[in-house]
Amino acid sequence: MKTRIISAAVGIALMVVILLFIDTLVINFAIAILALLAMYELLVATKYAGNKLLSAASFCFVALVPFFRLPYFADIRKIACFAFIVVLFCILIAKHAEMRFEQVGMVFMLSVWVSFALSSIIFIRDDFGRDGLFLIILTLAGAWIADSGAYFVGRFFGKHKLAPNISPKKTIEGAVGGVCTTIIVFLLLGFGYTKLAASNGDIISMQYLTLALLGIASAVLGMLGDLTASIIKRQCSIKDFGHIMPGHGGVLDRFDSVLFVAPFMYMALGYLPLITR
Repeated sequence: MKTRIISAAVGIALMVVILLFIDTLVINFAIAILALLAMYELLVATKYAGNKLLSAASFCFVALVPFFRLPYFADIRKIACFAFIVVLFCILIAKHAEMRFEQVGMVFMLSVWVSFALSSIIFIRDDFGRDGLFLIILTLAGAWIADSGAYFVGRFFGKHKLAPNISPKKTIEGAVGGVCTTIIVFLLLGFGYTKLAASNGDIISMQYLTLALLGIASAVLGMLGDLTASIIKRQCSIKDFGHIMPGHGGVLDRFDSVLFVAPFMYMALGYLPLITR
């Protein structure tokens, strides 16, 4: 537990430093590195990392996506996506005797999922202007708070297993606790942001009902992401995706929920106005 807490503290400190450079390319590079590490862990887990050509094609694509919103990338985004597909099929044709179509499809799906899901954090920054930092913090809270709430509630009150064949320690009571904890944290963050904005002369109106609904959806999706990661690990016969974060495992062990919550928040915030001035 001590190692886990220290590792989490270091991770939070690093995240704060990165968020201080929210309006620079630092966050783009940070997301690109995270995406590359996550993709590498998935390729190792699925035993596709041994295929150097597939891995190289995946890494190139995954590293480019976080920069797709930059002005000088505007003309090559579609080209890069199409080129990635063409390259994958060229590899399949060249290696057809030792490679199956399912491998190409798996690498394509995982590459698109990981890169665009994590890049949703960048899209939130780019599309929501001065509220971008708050919404990114809200998104990360939506991905991580439910897990902590579910752990403590489940530890003291958990009796009914949520998914015993996938993650034996998770309970229905813990899941409910995780949802409630996320709602409370979302409301507190929203209230705090309105006060902070007002202190700077920026009067905003927070839609607390929308905030609560986003909290519920984020908590559920976060748990879905965690269960999905558990299924992948179980089917790949591994305990953790990696060891880069002592006490937590790999990048995917910590960011599995973000892969579901971040794209949801990006899409939902575009349809459900949360902040008005």
